[in-house]
Amino acid sequence: MNKELLEKYIVGETNELETAMIQNWLEEDAKNKEEYIKMKNMWDSLPKPLVVPDVDVDKAWADFKAVRDSRASDTVVISKKTASVIKWSWWLAASVLILCAVGFYVFDQSHREEMYLSSTGQVRQDSLPDGSVVTLNKNTELAYSSRWTNKNRNVALKKGEVFFQVHKDKKHPFVIETGKTKITVLGTSFNVRRISDATEVIVSTGLVKVGYANKEVFLRPQQMITIRDNDTLKVEKEPVKDQFYKYYVDRVFDFENTPLQRVVELLNRAYDYKIIIDHSSDQKLLLTAKFEQNSLTEILKVISSTFGLKVNVKDREIHLTR
Repeated sequence: MNKELLEKYIVGETNELETAMIQNWLEEDAKNKEEYIKMKNMWDSLPKPLVVPDVDVDKAWADFKAVRDSRASDTVVISKKTASVIKWSWWLAASVLILCAVGFYVFDQSHREEMYLSSTGQVRQDSLPDGSVVTLNKNTELAYSSRWTNKNRNVALKKGEVFFQVHKDKKHPFVIETGKTKITVLGTSFNVRRISDATEVIVSTGLVKVGYANKEVFLRPQQMITIRDNDTLKVEKEPVKDQFYKYYVDRVFDFENTPLQRVVELLNRAYDYKIIIDHSSDQKLLLTAKFEQNSLTEILKVISSTFGLKVNVKDREIHLTR
């Protein structure tokens, strides 16, 4: 069981689905319950962090000026000495208030820890603090603050590819930053892939806003866009040519009259091999077959028997030949 998820459960921050998952895990094996109790006891023994209330500096200053002006409008005859003392007291109070607010802000910022979700040789599915579900393709790194602000939900895609299923929250936009691109959504599902110096965005459901170089593009389902970091002119969105961009999410390849060249492109990405079609005429062969979590060996056997091709393997290079 994911350690971060257990910690969320201990402090009461899991959603309905996560709570059910943990409770099922606890009931599966007595050892699971024993592990959970040890973690909870250790958590309970830790010193409790200081709870610092959120302070709106601008509002505090505005309230102070309103009260000050109200007092100043009262017609009261006082001595110059008394007036000087009162004026000094007001400024002292204001200074203390601002210093406290700034102190709270600095304390809060210093206690914001950057959290990471990463995957290496395996696809990983996890959830974010707001209940959004993310599926990380292999060799991917995603970062977010351990304490999201009350205005937005920000994550940063450092590298790789992620399929986002964002929990709907109209008041708090969900923002992904990667390269020089900013993607903003409210509640939808979409794929983001970081390719060298470019970002590819494909929308599955909902509406997505992609911002770059002071420009904005809105994408709807089955639309995509690829933006390079140095793009400053308008980049046109395109229709999604097929549904294979989600291959790592559902682990299914459903080929229907798919050119062999496209099949090979997808297999290279999915299995980290370099598959080469030796004869260019074979690239246009059309494959119709469905594979569900099959190994690369099994898929290549079907391809070779379907088209009468030979499979020659050398290190991590595979040749489909005659």
